[in-house]
Amino acid sequence: MSEIGSRLRQERERLGLSHKVFGEIGGVEANAQGKYEHGDRAPKADYLSRVAQRGVDVLYVLTGTRTPTLVDNLTQLEEKVL
Repeated sequence: MSEIGSRLRQERERLGLSHKVFGEIGGVEANAQGKYEHGDRAPKADYLSRVAQRGVDVLYVLTGTRTPTLVDNLTQLEEKVL
């Protein structure tokens, strides 16, 4: 499994979605989703754009580095914890 595929699977699982549902979000069939996750195919930009709109951290999928959280978007409770 490729690193991108592995991270894509992690993001799908983090969101609690099945191959079928995640593939539908990205505009591909479940078997294509499986091929992405196993590293047999590389996802295209339009797919990545669609899954990003549903909460996938595409920077993490592509690079392994999580997108930083902006302090402006934190709740008061989150600010206290930090």
